[in-house]
Formats: sequence, structure tokens, C-alpha cells
Amino acid sequence: MKIAVTGNIGSGKTEFVKFLTSLNYKCISSDKIIAQLYKNHSIRGTILEKLGISEKDYKKKIIDNLSDEKFNRKLKKIIYPYLYARKKKAALKHNILLPTFYEVPLLFEENLSNNFDLTVFIKADFNKRMKRVLARGVSENYFRIMDKKQINQEQKQLLADYTIVNNSSILNLRLNIIKLLNNI
Repeated sequence: MKIAVTGNIGSGKTEFVKFLTSLNYKCISSDKIIAQLYKNHSIRGTILEKLGISEKDYKKKIIDNLSDEKFNRKLKKIIYPYLYARKKKAALKHNILLPTFYEVPLLFEENLSNNFDLTVFIKADFNKRMKRVLARGVSENYFRIMDKKQINQEQKQLLADYTIVNNSSILNLRLNIIKLLNNI
């Protein structure tokens, strides 16, 4: 069973995946794969070359251009083939009889929900999400740019098979994950 986990920036997707991993569930994280791509000097070099960005301060330059839709499309066109290849390779390692959880931040925005048997949406209030992201050292500007790129939470809740509200503690999130696991 392939289960997609989605939510807007700062909703708790990473904590969701961390907890499932600690319970020995198989998880594939888009954010983690993309971070690994940028850590690979050769792949990062290829990505930056195709974007026309130098290595110096490349993260800042990418963030500064995220509000440009043309740049965004180009970035996705470059990164997504790497991302999908890594996801496919990771999926082959998992037992098809057990559920595999896929963290997919832009699940509904990229019309990917049909690729999964079940979709889980993690919902959290705007201010809670922003506070979480700022605590990670990310700028408010980046948070707002990324939040605007995502469809609103009410729409996602309607599209998802299951919703977990994450406005409280990590313990509460974990209890809600356990409830979800008991329902699937």
C-alpha cells in the first residue's frame, strides 16, 4: 500500500515521517531526497549550471527566485527527474505487502494523488506553522513564498482521505498517527 503524506510548510510532515520511521515503517521523503541531491557536488553542479546560478550563495539565489513562476517551472523540470528516479529506487527496497509512506509536500498541487492508495493531510494553523519554520532558522519571507505556492488547507482537507490536525504537541501528533495506523 502506497500512502502519501502531505501538508503545507511547517505542518509537521517531517515529524510524521520521523515517528513512522522509529516504528519501522518504510518512509520515502521528497524533502530528504532533494536535500541529498544538493549535498551531492556533481548533481548540485549540474542543477545550478542548468539554472544559470553559481555555487556561491546558491541557496539564497534559489530562494530569491522562487516567486518567479518561470524559474520555478525550470527548477522543477531539472529536479523532478532526479527526485522521481531516487523515489523509484527507494521504493524497490520496500516490501510491497507493507505500507510505504511517501512524504509529498506538493501532492495536490502537482496532481500526484492518483499515484497513491491513500492520502493523509497534516493540517496546522498558519501561525503555528510559521513559528515552527522560523524556529528552524528559515526566514519569514521564505515561509510566505512557499506557503503561497501551496493550495489552501481547506481544499487539501477536502481532497485528502484522512486529515490529522497538528496544532498541539509532538506527543499529540504521535497519538493521532497511531490512530491512523489502527484505521488502515
